[in-house]
Amino acid sequence: MNTPLYPVILSVPYTAANQRSGREMVDLLRKTARQALALSAQRSGVTLLEPLAKDERGAPLPANGIYWSLSHKPRCVAAVVSEERVGIDVEEFLPRGQKYLFRYLATDEEWKLVSEPDWILFFRYWTAKEAATKATGAGLRDFMVCKVIDIPDEKHLVLNYDHKIWNIEHYWYQNHIISIVANQRSVVWTIA
Repeated sequence: MNTPLYPVILSVPYTAANQRSGREMVDLLRKTARQALALSAQRSGVTLLEPLAKDERGAPLPANGIYWSLSHKPRCVAAVVSEERVGIDVEEFLPRGQKYLFRYLATDEEWKLVSEPDWILFFRYWTAKEAATKATGAGLRDFMVCKVIDIPDEKHLVLNYDHKIWNIEHYWYQNHIISIVANQRSVVWTIA
C-alpha cells in the first residue's frame, strides 16, 4: 500500500503555555494533539472513532482499524493516522552541554555514520528511534536495539529495528524536529 501519510503539526501558543498550571498545560496539549489527530484523519479521508484507547504499556490501540500516533511539547504538537502501524515524535531542538547523552542514545557504530556527531543529529536519531518504537508499541525501552543504519540525506534516516527496515522522514518546524515512520510512503505535512 502506498497511501500518503498526512501528519498535522499545530503550534501551542507560547503565552498559553506560560500561563497554565501543570495539569492545565497537560489538558491543553492533549486537546491540541486531538485536534491535530482529527485534522490528520480528515485529510486522510478516514473516520477515527472515539474513544481512543491505549494498551497496558500506553501504546495506542487501533480505532476502527485505523492506527494513530501523537506527540507533544509545550509549544508544538504533531499527530498522524494511518491504515498501517505508524509513529510520530516531536522534540524541541535544545542543545545540551552533556555530550555523554550521545552514548545513551546510539552506539559508536551509529555515530560513525557521520564525521562529526552534533546536536542536530542527536535529535534526528532521538525522534527517529522514538517514532519507530512508537509504531511497534515498545517505546523508549527499545532505543538501544533500534539502530540507525543509513543517513540518505538531511530529511531521512533508515533504521534496523524489530527485524525490519524503517524509513523515517524528518520535518523542521519552529525550532522543533518532527519524525515520522514513512516506510516508502509519501508524506504530506500539514501545518495548521
